[in-house]
Amino acid sequence: MRLYPEKLAQHLKAGLAPCYFIYGDEPLLKFEALDMLRQAARDQGFDERLRFDGDPGLDWDEIFAASQSLSLFSQRQIIELQLPEKLDKTASERLRELLKYCHPDLLLLITGPKLNQQQQKGAWFTALSNAGPVIPVATPEGTHLQRWVSQRLMQNGLQVDAEGVNWLAFAFEGNLLALSGEIEKLALQNLAQPLSLALLQAQVQPHHQFNPFQLFDPLLEGKVKRATRILLQLRGDGIDAGMLCHLFARELSPLIQMQLGLSAGQTFSQLAAQLHIWSSRQHLVQGALNRLPLPKLQQLQAMLAAADLAVASFDDDEAWRWLYSICVGFLDDNKMGITP
Repeated sequence: MRLYPEKLAQHLKAGLAPCYFIYGDEPLLKFEALDMLRQAARDQGFDERLRFDGDPGLDWDEIFAASQSLSLFSQRQIIELQLPEKLDKTASERLRELLKYCHPDLLLLITGPKLNQQQQKGAWFTALSNAGPVIPVATPEGTHLQRWVSQRLMQNGLQVDAEGVNWLAFAFEGNLLALSGEIEKLALQNLAQPLSLALLQAQVQPHHQFNPFQLFDPLLEGKVKRATRILLQLRGDGIDAGMLCHLFARELSPLIQMQLGLSAGQTFSQLAAQLHIWSSRQHLVQGALNRLPLPKLQQLQAMLAAADLAVASFDDDEAWRWLYSICVGFLDDNKMGITP
């Protein structure tokens, strides 16, 4: 069963499940979900906690032994297990075996990284879903982020109008941890409410944070202003231009192959399956293909080759100018020169 973090408190009113799997790349939401589960478990008499990291040197027999034995000082125990980026066959089998050992005096809290769709189809993920709730924790974006900001402000007793909420979401996009800290600071200052936009801008230092993989969905959607904002921050954060060239190539190549395939009479569904395009991204890819004809994509590929050449020549400024021009090139299908 899939359970989202904002529904966890309501879920716990009905009692604890024997196992929870929290996975994703949002550290604040993951920590808060874990903390809520630990507190609920303590309230129900789980007063011993053992933690294991699922690295290659993990002794699974130690976990199995712990799951079947209680100390002299505890009648109920929590076993926490952090899964690695990828599970090999042995780890997958041992994890599924472990889930069979659940009993009323044992709570399994399992955490893991962000998972792609293929990983979520694995036998071990299915076993976890059957054993108890699986809780995906992803950084909210757009209207979801604005809703999260509004809820966090209310939880801290703060009143902020829609303009202020939008500014906070913009100023801390991708960095919930910093935003949560700033909201807590605002709550401690006993400021006159409702808090105005001017006051927020005077009191709060923006601290948005992006990773390179967040650059491409806005480009596929044609949201160039957002994409260039992300690109400029990545440069300010010291991200290597060569790495971005590699990621751009990985995004452009399937688009070109799909346009060629569509021209040859293949269907979008056939091509998406052949190129392993995740179903969650297919609508983005289809929208980009409708907006970017083959000549435009080939032009962007030529610009990427120029960026690669600049990287090879140790001309960082030139490389970043090309990368910026490529982002702008996702806007529409108008002809562009290839001089940045």
